[in-house]
Amino acid sequence: MGIETVTNGRISELVDTNPVAADKVNKGDDHIRNIKKVIKETFSGINDEGANAVPVTAESAELNILDGATLTTDELNILDDATVTTAELNVLSGISADLEAADLNILDGVTATTDELNYVDGVTSAIQDQIDSKQDDLTAGNNITIDAVTENDVTTTTITASGTPFVVAGDTSGYKQGTSSGVMTQGQWNSLPIKKIVYPSNTMNGSPAIPTGVSLNSSGDTLTLPEGSYYFEAWADLSNQSYSATVDSVKLQLWRDGTKVGYSHSSPLREHDTFSFPISGMFTVAAGGQDIRLRVYRSDESNGAGELRYGAGTNNDGNLFSLVKVWKL
Repeated sequence: MGIETVTNGRISELVDTNPVAADKVNKGDDHIRNIKKVIKETFSGINDEGANAVPVTAESAELNILDGATLTTDELNILDDATVTTAELNVLSGISADLEAADLNILDGVTATTDELNYVDGVTSAIQDQIDSKQDDLTAGNNITIDAVTENDVTTTTITASGTPFVVAGDTSGYKQGTSSGVMTQGQWNSLPIKKIVYPSNTMNGSPAIPTGVSLNSSGDTLTLPEGSYYFEAWADLSNQSYSATVDSVKLQLWRDGTKVGYSHSSPLREHDTFSFPISGMFTVAAGGQDIRLRVYRSDESNGAGELRYGAGTNNDGNLFSLVKVWKL
């Protein structure tokens, strides 16, 4: 007789060759009951038997996707409420298998913008190393060279300017800075006149135009320069008009918006002495432009000695008494 015993309701308990041809018709109901038992026992968890039961619509190929899966229910539940799209997940496509959490954590706290990060586009080695390597043979723009020579652990930097400056401003007015008598005030900084742009001039004859951002306030004795880094050379003629007393200390300095920049030059001026004070150096102008002034300081002398004046001699006849040359780096 071809009726198997189905105890646990498993498919493996069904025999492929049953029922056999010799089985009686009245045994058919036994076969049907065995099949129903196997179906209900084997697939009991795949469908709710209550009123809310829904049919299983997954195809075999779809179910086979889970073939070999070892993940747990909790691991699958991680996807619960996930709103990520296919395109968003595809962003991860091609990421190196060696990528670790530490690699991503490098970005923690980064506030740089896309534009700021793109500044390093094309960098092929450590930026600081490149900057350091430039120090000894740095060549600045616009006809300026900077050489650094190190001997016995002491580095000496030499700046050499040649060719056409960015702008040149000075004074040919013969103006005497100071009190109504023309004597410069003791114990304080006195502004010297910067009243004329000598180069480039925007006069006719095909001369080049004054660079954008450059202007002159002749009443305030200031030259305004646009944002950038600069090297300058300047001088001013100063004289002691006294025939009997020395001016103990005179200092010439360039100022940028109230701050001293570059190297100063200091010297005494003896009786009826005239000297051209040379100065040079580098400075940086902030965004929006800043004013440049040429100033002189004379010592505060208790005996009131010396009569420090701007210009060479008492008859200021239009000669050039001060000059500021500026090269843009």
